[in-house]
Amino acid sequence: MDLRDKRKNEVDHQKELRKEEVIQAAITVFKENGIENTKMTDIAKSAEVGVASIYRYFKTKPELVIEVAIRAWEITITAYLKDFDQTEYIARNGIQRVEALLSVFLTLYKEHKEFLRFIEEFDNYMIKEKISPDRLAVYEKTILNLMPFMMDALEKGKKDGSIKPSVHSEEFYMTLTHALISLCQKLISRNFILTSDQEIDGESQVKLMIDMAIHYISNGTP
Repeated sequence: MDLRDKRKNEVDHQKELRKEEVIQAAITVFKENGIENTKMTDIAKSAEVGVASIYRYFKTKPELVIEVAIRAWEITITAYLKDFDQTEYIARNGIQRVEALLSVFLTLYKEHKEFLRFIEEFDNYMIKEKISPDRLAVYEKTILNLMPFMMDALEKGKKDGSIKPSVHSEEFYMTLTHALISLCQKLISRNFILTSDQEIDGESQVKLMIDMAIHYISNGTP
């Protein structure tokens, strides 16, 4: 590598570092102020850069919002994926693996309420801005990181007899994921409208939905 290439690599590395600093600043500001109420100048101030610098990395606010959502998923979910490569998890049968995977949603509800709030706001913002699905391809790939683990667990369960062979794996995963995330977001953001909303503990409701899902796919074997 000659001196010119070395210098170019150093410059590119610095650009990536500054871009990451902008993303991290945006995550913080979006969580504090909300996506809709945040201006690019707010993020520039938080990242301690000029707003023109942000537009060099991200041509539009929606482009930055998408990148932030990708990073938020990576930061929040990736931390749990390593658990599903451990000996203890691998030793479980199919339905036990499914239960362990679904427990991630309970953890999200208990420990990552800001993240779930942000994702709901992100969805609404994408609809408002009329962002096409092709622009969300990378984001979609990121949020489906848990899916291969679930597919493997369901198929293992069908083979070891712990899960009904008739269960449609992809349909089960997508339906339950949407239901759990929606329930968590309802409990976090809109669980104060009616008095009856307060009568049942939120954590109990999430656990119940997981239990119903496990009962639905169970083949009746230990």
